[in-house]
Amino acid sequence: MSSLTKMLNVLDLFTPEHPSWTIEEMAEHLGYAVPTMYRYARELNNAGLLRHSSGACYVLGSRIIELDYQIRNIDPLIQASSQAMRSLAEKSGSDVVLGTIYADRIITISHFFGEENLKISYVRGKRMPLYRGALSKCVLSTLSKPQLRKVFTDNVGEFTGQTPETVQEALKEIRKKGYCVTFSELNQGVVGIAIPYQNKAHQINAALGFIVSDKRYSLMEAGKAVAELQNCAEEIDFALRHYG
Repeated sequence: MSSLTKMLNVLDLFTPEHPSWTIEEMAEHLGYAVPTMYRYARELNNAGLLRHSSGACYVLGSRIIELDYQIRNIDPLIQASSQAMRSLAEKSGSDVVLGTIYADRIITISHFFGEENLKISYVRGKRMPLYRGALSKCVLSTLSKPQLRKVFTDNVGEFTGQTPETVQEALKEIRKKGYCVTFSELNQGVVGIAIPYQNKAHQINAALGFIVSDKRYSLMEAGKAVAELQNCAEEIDFALRHYG
């Protein structure tokens, strides 16, 4: 692991449950030497990614807010998908979400809200479980076998009770069907309907989906919902071809 990777790993420590850390706490948690941790904290502080807080603690820095603003306004996938997703959410009345993967992390990068006002745990930007929820499973289904094998090997604890073979088979079925539906896997009473979305020209491995209550799902036609997502994906493809 490079020194840069080790330094950036410091940012992962900061969560709603543990928003501030001392140098000594960070060093102990990550297994770094204290002098090394002082150097990393100084560099991250100078870059605006960390800042001093009360006492001897550090919290996340404001540059992260600036970077969030920038990615919302310049990322090709976010820009190309916004209009189509907003229209679909307004027309369907359901939440529409777009998730993607970087390294071994799946996150929602866009979320347009419907009319249900659902309480969900995994909002935009929050790391999602790798093998729970329709969105995550559809994202994984777009990966090549070597990519998936690495994700499985590096995160075997997230695939409890599964083997690489059973995961491959399940994802193969998603690719064959073209969609995935999950019930209460992330939040009780909430259904996820998603389709894999891949754009090789832009090196995108993603998934597009609806989040609905189980009551709303019981009134929906799953086939129609999937078709609406597929139409939305085609609009995103069109927008990406003309992006910039």
